[in-house]
Amino acid sequence: MTIQAVDSLPHQMTEEQYRQLPEDVSREIEVVHGHVILCESPTPEHNRIARRLAGAMEDLPSTEPCIRAETDIDVVLWRVPKFTFRRPDVTVYRCLDQPGDEPEAGDALIVVEVSSPSTAAEDLLDKKAQYARVGIPLYLVVMLDTKFEIAEVLEFRLDAHAREYRLHQIHRDGLVRLEHVIVGDIAFAELTR
Repeated sequence: MTIQAVDSLPHQMTEEQYRQLPEDVSREIEVVHGHVILCESPTPEHNRIARRLAGAMEDLPSTEPCIRAETDIDVVLWRVPKFTFRRPDVTVYRCLDQPGDEPEAGDALIVVEVSSPSTAAEDLLDKKAQYARVGIPLYLVVMLDTKFEIAEVLEFRLDAHAREYRLHQIHRDGLVRLEHVIVGDIAFAELTR
């Protein structure tokens, strides 16, 4: 068995090269415009919030006939001009026909990033622009404070004509009230308990 350290990876990578990586290595990176991006390990609180949010979203009614909500799965945003995929903290997507199929950008209905002070700039600039570019209808950013409590949830909806997100609502009162794709309320306390 060959062990490949993440720091020995090339700075640029094709989709074929990425698919050949051992899973433990591939889980530590994203590829953006062909460039390898190392991902910092999330805290247990971050993972707990993402996992509970995915479960709550999947349990609520949806305007779609069949959805899935998953944490930490690859979503290919585009392949041309250079391979780009992200691994949102939560992805809500239309059910896929074949078991084992992974969603691509066109399947995604909602993406969520759980954002700490150290990741806020990337989540609110780079990822927001990339998710909008591929037409994902709804982008939620769960803003954590330095104590890993939810300070607010920013809800962005896609302006499809401009391929940009517009801030639709800032959820601050301990509750996320969703009305698009997922319909219902999710209490912050249920995500952080």
